[in-house]
Amino acid sequence: MSTLAQNKGKIDAAYLIKSLIGIAIMIVFRFLPAPEPITQAGMALLGEFIGTIFLWTFVDMMWPTFLAMVMFGLDAQVIYPNSWQQAGVHEAGMQAFGNWIVVFVMACLLICFALEKVGTIRRICMWFITTKVARKSPWMFTFMLILSSLVIALFLDVAPAELFVLGIAHEMFQILGFKKGDRWPRYVVVMIAFSAVIGFTMTPICHTLPILWMSIYSSITGAPSNIVAYVGAAFPVGAIIWLAMMAWMKKVIKVDKDVPQLQNIDWAQIEAMKPGPMGKREKIVVTVSILLILCWVVPSMISLVDPDNPFYLAMARLADSSFLFLAIVLLAIVKVDGEPLLDLKEGFAKIDWLPVVLLAGIMMVAGAMGEASTGIPAWISAYVVPLVSGMSPYAMVALICVLSVILTNIANNVPVGIIFVSAGVPMCLELGMDPFPLALGVCVAANLAFTIPPAYVPVGIAYADPYCNGKTVFKNGLYMTVVSMIVCAVLVYPLAHVFGG
Repeated sequence: MSTLAQNKGKIDAAYLIKSLIGIAIMIVFRFLPAPEPITQAGMALLGEFIGTIFLWTFVDMMWPTFLAMVMFGLDAQVIYPNSWQQAGVHEAGMQAFGNWIVVFVMACLLICFALEKVGTIRRICMWFITTKVARKSPWMFTFMLILSSLVIALFLDVAPAELFVLGIAHEMFQILGFKKGDRWPRYVVVMIAFSAVIGFTMTPICHTLPILWMSIYSSITGAPSNIVAYVGAAFPVGAIIWLAMMAWMKKVIKVDKDVPQLQNIDWAQIEAMKPGPMGKREKIVVTVSILLILCWVVPSMISLVDPDNPFYLAMARLADSSFLFLAIVLLAIVKVDGEPLLDLKEGFAKIDWLPVVLLAGIMMVAGAMGEASTGIPAWISAYVVPLVSGMSPYAMVALICVLSVILTNIANNVPVGIIFVSAGVPMCLELGMDPFPLALGVCVAANLAFTIPPAYVPVGIAYADPYCNGKTVFKNGLYMTVVSMIVCAVLVYPLAHVFGG
């Protein structure tokens, strides 16, 4: 009798027990006494946060989001007292699937689908894997692929940078004969995600969070945001962390020996698989995609030299999402040979909805943790920030960097950065210290999240990737967290003084 026949009708006891544990965590926390200044709604939110993470990690990555929306809805009107929604679960839906980053990622997936449909992603993939550098060895092939994620993320927002390179990587996996679950693709997906995170941290170009946090520093001190100093310090910190990541990958996976698919690649066959000349459809889709990237990058570059420029201010009002949606509309309207460049019905049927559902839950739960009504920001300000009082400037910045890395790996990076900059800069001024190294340290460290889905959008995308799994992301994320803490603690303060004066 087959295993399938033997198991027919049986209940998966382990799955059920783990599901009940996660659900119990979400329920029990709301009845526990809340330590001041955390509110009862904050305790409920922490239970939903911990329980959902448990379920995402050990049970399933889809249905826990919808359960979390129901639980969140019980306290949504307390967390968001000015909400116009009459039912809390409606507020939960708005905070989840109504969050701009969820819609943004979904739209990015549609653009990636359009590029894949016309063959552009395959064209880029085939060009990349046939370069002279990539042909030198399986390790150089791997190195160059992951490096591309870092380079792209220096100039694009973190989510589209990661999704673009993952599209290329998936194409490579198929061409080279890898299967879902194979070890090399799992690590490649993880390192692409981590590279996008690191690249986002290294420059402020098209990266809203470093600019936001440095703006808070400027508003408190009256000093201008020193973008040159930011890049001068953040770039080497990010580069060292990335090289440490690649050294780790080379150690855990003997690419030159243990990945048979990369040994003795038939380069003639690979060359023969290259697409032919670009057709009209592909040229238009590529042109629209390039214009979209320019609309993302150019305004950010203008803002660095002339933040009051009328063109920049007009483009900023539209926001990155507007350009993305306009690109989708344009591709859907334009028809070549009677067919739209982007068939939205086909696109919605083909895109992977798991990242969208997962990100919805992440943004709902993690985003709410920064609300004053939960008491969580006040608790961090009251019990975490004062720990640095009386320390030397170097030690204080080092500790803030370590705490920022730790907290951003268990909570959303937005409130972590806002809290530490908002509370830390005035504390430095009170102590007669230069607040710039601390602000810079938070801007860098609070973005270095690698462990769990709520930590950062790229981590959630990696968790949901069909070639990867949560355990691989989490295990390697712990290593990256430790490396990030050490590098930031040692280098941020001296680099901030070298480049910041």
